Amino acid sequence: MRPFALRSALRAIPRTPRATPIASPALSSALLVRPFSSTLPTLKKNKHGQGAKSPKQKIRVTEDDEAGAADAEGAGEVVIEEVVEKAKGKMEKAVHWAKAVVFEGVERGRGRVTPAILDSVRVTIPDTPGTVHLNSLASVTVKGNTLFVEVWDSASLKQVESAIHGANLPGISPQRMGGTTLKIPVARPTVEQRAEILRQLSQTTETAKTQIRTARTDGFKALGGRKANGTDGVQKLVDEMCKELDEQMVLAKKEFEKA
Repeated sequence: MRPFALRSALRAIPRTPRATPIASPALSSALLVRPFSSTLPTLKKNKHGQGAKSPKQKIRVTEDDEAGAADAEGAGEVVIEEVVEKAKGKMEKAVHWAKAVVFEGVERGRGRVTPAILDSVRVTIPDTPGTVHLNSLASVTVKGNTLFVEVWDSASLKQVESAIHGANLPGISPQRMGGTTLKIPVARPTVEQRAEILRQLSQTTETAKTQIRTARTDGFKALGGRKANGTDGVQKLVDEMCKELDEQMVLAKKEFEKA
């Protein structure tokens, strides 16, 4: 067949129309390119405000805060209790000391002789800081109305004798017996001596009250001031201890009146 006839035959064959491509919506949106903008995007504000916490976060924070406050409050109660107990210990020590001295003073006013008469004696030893109790250097015994002080080291006899004189105990005047012994005759106290003993007991009571007030001051400082929590408890102890000492002195005066 001639070329011309072949081309004519091909043109006579009906052609199938091309299918128009259908674009996918997802693909179309993916291929879309947004136009460039020089304006910064505006962020949607949190309805709770900048830096605000969601209700759930607020609840969590509130619970934590309350727990922390409870812990702090509990710790504060422990601190207050410790401070009050410490102050109470100091005050009780002062009261016990004063009551012991008052008791022995009353016994002395009655004319009774006991080793406790020399309990207030403190001895100064060379090259030794502070003072030491007489019982650390000697033994004290009673025979009738006489005290005998047996010094364990003869080198300390002079210091012990000076300390007994320096204590200014009414009617007490030591006498040497040998190189280690002091003899102290104790006569029944006179009216003047009983008055002096009573005066010394009153002074002892006031000294104890001063120690109690010092413990109160230390307690107030530890609690954070006079108006801080827990100071009422400390002041209550002060009132009770001072009242106890006053009552003790009232009884002592009555006993001296009987003597």
